[in-house]
Amino acid sequence: MRIGLVGSGGREHALAKALAANRERDSLIVFANSINPGIQRLAHRMSLGSLSDSKAIANALTSEGVELVVIGPEAPLIAGTVDELRGRGILAVGPTRLQARLESDKSFMRDLLKRRVGWGSPQWCLARGRAEAQDFIHQIGEVAVKPLGLTGGKGVKVMGTQLAGEDEAVDYAAEWIARDGMVLLEERLVGEEFSRMVFASDNGFVPMPVAQDFKYAFDSDSGSMTGGMGSYTMADGTLPFLNDEDLRQADQLIGATLQAIAEDTGTPYRGVLYGQFMVTAKGIRLVEFNARFGDPEAINMMSLLQSDAPHLFMEVASGRVDKAIVDFAQKASVVRYLVPQVYPEALAGPLIFDFNEKEAEAAGLDVIFASVAPADGGRLQALGSRTLALVGLDSHPDVVARRMDSFLAAHLPDGLRYRRDIGAAQIIQQKIERMRILRLEGGV
Repeated sequence: MRIGLVGSGGREHALAKALAANRERDSLIVFANSINPGIQRLAHRMSLGSLSDSKAIANALTSEGVELVVIGPEAPLIAGTVDELRGRGILAVGPTRLQARLESDKSFMRDLLKRRVGWGSPQWCLARGRAEAQDFIHQIGEVAVKPLGLTGGKGVKVMGTQLAGEDEAVDYAAEWIARDGMVLLEERLVGEEFSRMVFASDNGFVPMPVAQDFKYAFDSDSGSMTGGMGSYTMADGTLPFLNDEDLRQADQLIGATLQAIAEDTGTPYRGVLYGQFMVTAKGIRLVEFNARFGDPEAINMMSLLQSDAPHLFMEVASGRVDKAIVDFAQKASVVRYLVPQVYPEALAGPLIFDFNEKEAEAAGLDVIFASVAPADGGRLQALGSRTLALVGLDSHPDVVARRMDSFLAAHLPDGLRYRRDIGAAQIIQQKIERMRILRLEGGV
């Protein structure tokens, strides 16, 4: 099969590994906005261009005779690449432009849940003026301030963490109102976040293992928000601070949303829907939806996936997905990104480093390339964002975490850093205890 893949980051390298697992049978054609050395070695052919140019993407892939296209990042989905491909008779994994508004337009998503689902959201307000924002914040107390568009996970600020008090929150909201004409304000949720992604198609959806992402730049959730420093999963596919009712509610909301967006747009949703949830003392609340695989969570999922990926994605794109063809290894997984010391701030100059993949693989770790380019002498150049990721599988996240610590103690490239607490047993136990206390205080 000739398979098209759109994107160039760590998520797409993980997808490329899964899609090109049988290179004697399948050929991978890639459209990217930069050369990812990991993807490049797997691709039969690569084209470069803007990920927001749906016609250029469709032209490049259809000229190669692709039969199926898998879209990694959000920009091509929001630009209508799926619409363009399907209009040319090409099967594609991903929502249409209108359906991608679940991610690209936070106010649309909240309004859809309000109109068609009726539950799952925190208290929220679409503020169009400073006074309106101030009134809501004063009424609710602590809030999250969310710009309406895409900010790479770095635009949201929360009172009590990035925003010190009411005045600072109102000022930050006013900045976005001046820029976009409005801003979304939501009550601050207290609990533990988790990621639930599903393969969705005409006949329903099949959930993937639950993951937990670590958004903050440094250990103990300190520093600035990032695109995600890493994530972990447990061997049983859930997380130890969740109960059966938590997952039932999350999946029920995902199912209701898929039905609502299909009815709203007149088209079944064929792709991946990613629900980011908060489990609170009052139950499940939706933080946001993403209309594609999360990053880093996609790396966990593709490392655990035992199904034949081309067959699975073809079924999703064809309108049918079934539990019988979705198989994940019953192992724990840990992903940790290596990033420049200054991340998420911009690099001041070139950062060239050495990294030996074979040494990582010998230590039982897989290497995923992200924001990195080849440099002279077999070296690599960090491009400023998340550089590369390590992923490992075992019986418990802590086993993988300790293996990563041991490897990186000797092999961490100069100029890069990582979060050492992702997957660590102590951190997981703290989360269990935190939720136990919250549930007791909430009478749950």
